[in-house]
Amino acid sequence: MDTDYDEVSVEETLSRHRQILDRYCKDKELNVVEVLEEVVSGESLAARPQMMRLLDLVSTGMYTGVVCMDIERLSRGSSMEAGYIMQIFQTNYCKIITPGKTYDLQNESDEQFTDMKFMFSRYELKTINKRLVRGRNQSASEGKFMGSMAPYGYRPYKLPGVKGNSLRIEPEEAKVVQMIYDMYGKQGMGYNAIAYALNDMHIPARKGEWSQTSIVNILTNAVYLGKIRWRREPVKKVVKDGFLTKKRIQNDDYDLYDGLHEPIITEEQWSQVKAVQAKYSHASVHTQRELKNPFAGILFCEKCGAIMKRYLPHPKESPIAWYRCQTRGCNCKMIKCEVVEDNIRGAMEEWLENYILQIEADNQPQADPIASALEAVRGQLAQLQLQQENICEYLEKGVYTIDMFTKRNATLAKEINQLQSAEADLLRQQGEGDQKKQSTAQIIPTTQHILESYQILSPAEKNRLWKLVMKKATVYRSQDDKLTVNIYPNLPR
Repeated sequence: MDTDYDEVSVEETLSRHRQILDRYCKDKELNVVEVLEEVVSGESLAARPQMMRLLDLVSTGMYTGVVCMDIERLSRGSSMEAGYIMQIFQTNYCKIITPGKTYDLQNESDEQFTDMKFMFSRYELKTINKRLVRGRNQSASEGKFMGSMAPYGYRPYKLPGVKGNSLRIEPEEAKVVQMIYDMYGKQGMGYNAIAYALNDMHIPARKGEWSQTSIVNILTNAVYLGKIRWRREPVKKVVKDGFLTKKRIQNDDYDLYDGLHEPIITEEQWSQVKAVQAKYSHASVHTQRELKNPFAGILFCEKCGAIMKRYLPHPKESPIAWYRCQTRGCNCKMIKCEVVEDNIRGAMEEWLENYILQIEADNQPQADPIASALEAVRGQLAQLQLQQENICEYLEKGVYTIDMFTKRNATLAKEINQLQSAEADLLRQQGEGDQKKQSTAQIIPTTQHILESYQILSPAEKNRLWKLVMKKATVYRSQDDKLTVNIYPNLPR
């Protein structure tokens, strides 16, 4: 990516828009109260702080209008977010002013036209994004480095004469990578043992100290073999707090290409590590042993992120079990298991109470933005289809020439196709909303069941149920015995 070019381009565009709008406001003698600028490129309101501030200001009802370059600049997000923006402007009697037109959403014609402009803007953005994805896919297949941060052992550099980046070996870090592969593949050292050894040798990691996670990441990354991993952590769109946002998900079915960079390890080293990993991949699973830890796999240290394991220091003398952090050097003190259980149960009870109240509030009769958008799109679609029928009559009556008919029909066909795509998108969103309702209906009774039946459930049953209703929980006990507990319910998406 030629970042220098991109940055100049954005700044030039922003400067030009600023000049045009300044001149327009002066010509129209508009009283400008506040100027908000944003160069963030994204579909989601959650990623646009200045846009969120603008909506907050409009919501005060103190402003008669907002001046912008064009109406498409306000939203390229989902139809739900576009509807939300329109609602804010409409309910607060605030006009949208552009050099070309002033939109008054109290006017039905302007409202429909604005909705149409937002919809076309969304599909324009989707088209742009598709082109960008195709370009990035092509670059990855050519062996170029596509990440934002180079893996340990490498530094990124701009490829000479062509667009794109590759990786250059960092000699001192590369020696550490080879050491890690030999420790695991030849010496039989585990992930934690390797991390402890590197920290004891005062070998600096990129961030903080070496941990089990950082060792695993190095031992599973084929970049050290001279490969490029692509689509391993694709971005998935999710709705959070009513807004569209993005999160990365782990993808085991990723693409692997020959990279332009030099490998740090050999095929032999890579194969040795894979063989050891395959041997011990199920070593921690005790099929014949009864599970004693109700939070197995879901309880983590709040400070360092390592998994908290159940520990029985004196099995013959005392039945009291403790949770302890697995990271050497982490100052999280051990915590009694029963204390952790009691705190997590209390936190889940409080969350459930609030969540039920939230669901009840959300279920109150109110306008459905997706249904409204569907109705608007279908209304516009019906109008365009009627227009298409009319131009056929105009052709038959000689009002339209063949050339006029062809051009008008092509325009209408394009708009109809866009509206049909919008309709399909809205129907998909509507289906996702129905799935969310179904998931919500499942999580509440499951959580109630585990809380009400907790005393009679076995640790294995507790663990199974906890994993259904909770992504994870984190705990931390400081040196002054202050206990911190956080839960992360498995909310429907």
